[in-house]
Amino acid sequence: MNLIIIILYLLAAVVCGMLGRRTSFGFLGHFILAVVITPIGDFLVQMVARPSRDIREKINDLDEY
Repeated sequence: MNLIIIILYLLAAVVCGMLGRRTSFGFLGHFILAVVITPIGDFLVQMVARPSRDIREKINDLDEY
C-alpha cells in the first residue's frame, strides 16, 4: 500500500514538472519543488511563476504589432 502512495505522489510530481516546463523554474525545478513541498503547493507556485524567457520574448513580439 505504501509503495502505491509513493508512486502516485511521484506521478503527481512529474505532472507538476510537465505543467511547469515553460516557466522560469523549468521541469526539473518544479519536479523537485513538488517532491519537497507537495504537488498542490507546487501548483500554487506555478500560478504565480513567471513565464520562461522564450515565452516572454514571444509575448513582447506580439505586443509590437
